[in-house]
Amino acid sequence: MKNLKKNHTILFLSLLLINYISTPFMRVTIVNPNAITTSQISSNLMPYDIENPHDLDYIDNWEKLVIKYDKNGNEIDDKFDEKLYSWGKTSSIVRLNSPNEKSFIIQFPNDYNYTLAAKIFEENGGFINFKYEEAINGFAGRISYYGFNSFCEILREKNIQFLIEEDARVKADLYYTSRNMNLRPYVWKTLDGGYTGDNTSSIAILDTGIDDSHEFFDNFSNGDFNYKIVNWTDFTLGGKNDTLYDDNGHGSHVAGIAAGMGTPILDEDGRMVSTNTAFANFTGWDFSTGGAIGFPHFTFDAPSTGQITIECNFTDYTPDLDRVQGWAWLFKDDSVVARLEPTTDNWENNLTYTITADNKGIYELWAVLYMDDGDGNGGVSNPSFRYRAELHLPFQPSTFGCGNYWKGVAPDTHLVGVKVLSGDGSGLSSWIIAGVDYVIKNRKQYNITVMSMSLGLEPHYASDISLINAVNNAVENGIVTVVSAGNDGAGGNYTGCPGDADNVITVAAMNYRDHVTEYSSQGGGSFTGYTNKPDIMAPGGSINSIQMFSADTNDNDGEKYPIDNYLNDTMPAQGTSMAAPAVAGAANLLIEAMGGGNNWDWDSGDKAKLVKAILLMTATETYPLQREDDIGYSPLLNRGEKDVHEGYGRLNIDAAIEAWTNDLTNPSAYSINLSVWLNTSQYNSFGKHAYAGYVDLTMGENVVFNLTVPNGADYDLYLYNNTPDEYGEPVIVNSSISSSKGGNEILNYTATHDGRFFLVVKAIGEYIPSGDNGNGDGKKTTTSIDFLMLFIIIGIIALLALVFVLILYKKGRKDYTYDFKPEY
Repeated sequence: MKNLKKNHTILFLSLLLINYISTPFMRVTIVNPNAITTSQISSNLMPYDIENPHDLDYIDNWEKLVIKYDKNGNEIDDKFDEKLYSWGKTSSIVRLNSPNEKSFIIQFPNDYNYTLAAKIFEENGGFINFKYEEAINGFAGRISYYGFNSFCEILREKNIQFLIEEDARVKADLYYTSRNMNLRPYVWKTLDGGYTGDNTSSIAILDTGIDDSHEFFDNFSNGDFNYKIVNWTDFTLGGKNDTLYDDNGHGSHVAGIAAGMGTPILDEDGRMVSTNTAFANFTGWDFSTGGAIGFPHFTFDAPSTGQITIECNFTDYTPDLDRVQGWAWLFKDDSVVARLEPTTDNWENNLTYTITADNKGIYELWAVLYMDDGDGNGGVSNPSFRYRAELHLPFQPSTFGCGNYWKGVAPDTHLVGVKVLSGDGSGLSSWIIAGVDYVIKNRKQYNITVMSMSLGLEPHYASDISLINAVNNAVENGIVTVVSAGNDGAGGNYTGCPGDADNVITVAAMNYRDHVTEYSSQGGGSFTGYTNKPDIMAPGGSINSIQMFSADTNDNDGEKYPIDNYLNDTMPAQGTSMAAPAVAGAANLLIEAMGGGNNWDWDSGDKAKLVKAILLMTATETYPLQREDDIGYSPLLNRGEKDVHEGYGRLNIDAAIEAWTNDLTNPSAYSINLSVWLNTSQYNSFGKHAYAGYVDLTMGENVVFNLTVPNGADYDLYLYNNTPDEYGEPVIVNSSISSSKGGNEILNYTATHDGRFFLVVKAIGEYIPSGDNGNGDGKKTTTSIDFLMLFIIIGIIALLALVFVLILYKKGRKDYTYDFKPEY
């Protein structure tokens, strides 16, 4: 059994390569089907050092763009240039539009009005798909090869600066997320009365759509903030602009994580229901016989007693005499505890298993495939099959007084649905840019403060300049932009575009135990090289631990499997696609603490970058935890700096809100003393990992920050500037990061300017002091300001206690026993 499980990754990746599987194991991916290696250009054409983009600081942004991507000076992106050369020579190139047309995106310097250029384009037979007004200065369109050449020559004759690139082809469990992010109960209930989402603003979801009929979303009314979804638009080919829909499921799942209301329909026995369907077509492949191979279909926690029922269906489409037998095995701790092994090609059956007090825990349902050589040639050719499982699970863990199990991170905020990916998860980058352009133009009308994008270009493909500029511009227009890092694993810089844009928050994925997931993309330098990616890590689900369960669109029920028609249920998934909306929801919670949409600034990127900086500065490193697989590519201990696996570390939205709301300033004192109880990721992934607050200082004022560290523990203390750098990266002004266990961390700082500073305490490494309740609700955290004040308070209490004892003695020495309990 263990050998079967060990090989699941190879087969699962193969399944994804052959056909689209309904579970979005990988984030929706923008790919280029015609990728060609960039030719080597003579270095004497390069007057500047492109490998060190900081050498270009004195050149304006347009010149930087041209120098980096148009090395031969013909105003066409170099990679697209090679394709155009081939395109003109042969008719064998795959084309995106009609047989003699190509689709591309053209940009101009920001101060150029491209009306004349657009007219020239149309006069040469071009058709404009999108005119962009905010995201970039340019348009997207298609034109014939000969019209394209003529268009470019006329622009050059008129000395109109431009840059052309290809219009790239696009493809495309909440309970534990709420516990892992310390939402339940600390953020949603305890912290300042609770933060559950800003109801005056919205999160824009750029994805495959949102199913407004699902119970997670409470329907739609344009511009009406009494509804969950306040706006909708569709940029896909033949889009139904007036009707909300999600013909894939990815977008609804993502939206549910960010802000879903979390009300799936339970079955008649009160059990949660989740459906997952897979289809694989291995045409052109041969498999040897004599053994079983498989892949995980569900990975879930069973915390409650009762009966699990899994409705399973399998249909084999393998041609001729060969066939595939599909089985269902339920694993617990590497042992099969229940199984279905029908021998027919087309079957429907139920697998049942009883959860008792002794066998609660994590289970895995595997689709197991047995290759049956019907023609006797020693193998099975062209296997093809469809598999479905519908899980009915008793699920009643503690809600910690915070309502239903499945609500999203910011359940009280609103959503704007922007469909930029089609039913198969594919589209064009021009659609994505159109979506970003739409969000920027309508940000004030629908109070869009956050944009979530679980999509990206494939790694190493560089013709992404327009999309990079678009998302960077969104941030400059006051929109916190969150992007998935990618699902390409470790071994190189695999962060895809637009996750490699400097201004955005690029999100890696962790499992519910704070380990970097097997699939989460290792990063490196950004598009420009000014920053490193990813920025932060958040729960993304994992087939190796627990998947992320969120909304399953009703619009696609029955299309992936004829009997997948259980409405308003959930579906399991895993990926940085799931981690990104978790951070988007967290950003909305912080925005709520900052005053919400009624107090937002859309005229600059300052507040959006400040949100990014606070989320990043309060993240904590997970060392010594290792990546789920490829443990040689695990996070190291960087003490306040980034690495290429988790960025600054795991998200701590509780500490981020504390940083904004917790006033530690004491104008009458020259020292601020802290004593806190924190967990490390290794000890308790559900615990509190960081504590934060702010201090207002006057220029020239010297303050000593003294942190008492429990015996055997390792805490770090950081003081951050209120103003991040130009990309939203947090700026450390001073720190105390001793590696010794216990004792004090002392930070001495003289303010260089009047203003606010953020103080952050982070738990580091392996040890956790005893005495924490383990619920992560922050109730063990205490803060004291100035030792003199503390001694005065203690003295007063002692004096009052003495007086009280004397009174009791005079009243007859009666016995009174009191139990003091923390209020959780």
